[in-house]
Amino acid sequence: MAKDIFRTPLAEVRWAHLITPRHQLDKSKPKAWTADLLFPNGDEKAQSFLLSMEDQFIALHGSRKRRAEKGFPWKADKEKPSEITVVRFKVPQFQRRDGSLSEGPRIVDAKKQPWDGAAIGNGSKVVIAFDIYDWDGENGCGMTFQPRAVQVVEFVPYEQIDPTDGFEEVEGYTTTGAGAGDWSTASADDDEELF
Repeated sequence: MAKDIFRTPLAEVRWAHLITPRHQLDKSKPKAWTADLLFPNGDEKAQSFLLSMEDQFIALHGSRKRRAEKGFPWKADKEKPSEITVVRFKVPQFQRRDGSLSEGPRIVDAKKQPWDGAAIGNGSKVVIAFDIYDWDGENGCGMTFQPRAVQVVEFVPYEQIDPTDGFEEVEGYTTTGAGAGDWSTASADDDEELF
């Protein structure tokens, strides 16, 4: 039976690992595709979405079951707890019976064209289509939002900062040019041995 697909309102994404799966903190668990959406607490659509997800929790588990501490996949933002609610999306990669690995969420641009593979940076605005994995454990029950498709409406490229940008070129050893890697030209003090 196919699971229901839900869609988020348009929201800013943070820590999007949607192109390739990433290692989880617990290395014994499989890699996963993950993303956090930032919902402003004053946004009516965002709050309506969260209330509808609370209703889904009750529909899945009933009103009498105890919710686990992390039973809802959202929490207050660490830096701006009174302003932003962070909603976590995660789907693990698994190996199929034929040995192949599962694919991640399908990603499209604002015009629903296939994504070009560029890493999605913090501040991009997306809509996520997801299904709900409901779970029950010894410490209570909960749900996980599993991303199935992502529409990137506003794109901010992921930029990795090069830690060598602050260096200046100076005289000294170089890996290119004459003598590079040639230990025969190395000199030593009279008291020191090379090896």
